[in-house]
Amino acid sequence: MSIILNAVKSFNIVAVSGGLNHPSKTETLVEEIIRELSHATPINVHFIKFSEIGQLLGGAIYRHQLPQRVQDDLAAVEAADALIVGTPVYRASFTGLFKHFFDFVEQTALVDVPVLLAASGGSNRHALVLEHQLRPLFSFFQAQTLPIGVYATDRDFTPEYSIQSAALRDRITLAVARALPILEWAPAKGQHAEVVSAKTAQANQNLGINCQIEQDDVLLSAAVLDLQAVESRLQHKTTKTPVKADVA
Repeated sequence: MSIILNAVKSFNIVAVSGGLNHPSKTETLVEEIIRELSHATPINVHFIKFSEIGQLLGGAIYRHQLPQRVQDDLAAVEAADALIVGTPVYRASFTGLFKHFFDFVEQTALVDVPVLLAASGGSNRHALVLEHQLRPLFSFFQAQTLPIGVYATDRDFTPEYSIQSAALRDRITLAVARALPILEWAPAKGQHAEVVSAKTAQANQNLGINCQIEQDDVLLSAAVLDLQAVESRLQHKTTKTPVKADVA
């Protein structure tokens, strides 16, 4: 499902809602973040809803076993300039299907990609899911998780699944405000899809959930043209004479 909010010089945003039901508090939360971001900057949005694709995920071990619709969603994630990712909290974590979906994302495609994290749970007791579950997952991908995430509880929503909490709306505004400087700086804007297209094609052919990858194979960020040149600046090759401390 694609939503075009502004096609001129816009960010390619992929939003993922891990909510398995419709309507869903998680979907509402992600939609509100999208809406707030769209007021601040032009964006194109590809919205992936687990309420629509959840039943298509469970039986696959290799990516090529997935229906074309899910393969297209994975390709969209890999090509995104930035992600907005939301999940409900089940048993103190994200759902198994949510993790299974990201197990099929090409391991090097999200390097330096900004990710805004969001979650919804029954109470405030699960608020740290952003830090101890979601942030480590996207740190594994070497993505750039944005500094402010958004957590919502059942009390933040009406029985019709609309947001009724002013505090939650303020949190969304803060998260987007803190995200904007990073999004607008991101040098991969408009280039990331081209950079990762070959990786996506390869992943569609042979990526399985148990595939390993060597660190040397990690995709360079679009911001770094020559990683070795950058690393050489951090390696001091001149030998310095050690400073001797005065002995009293």
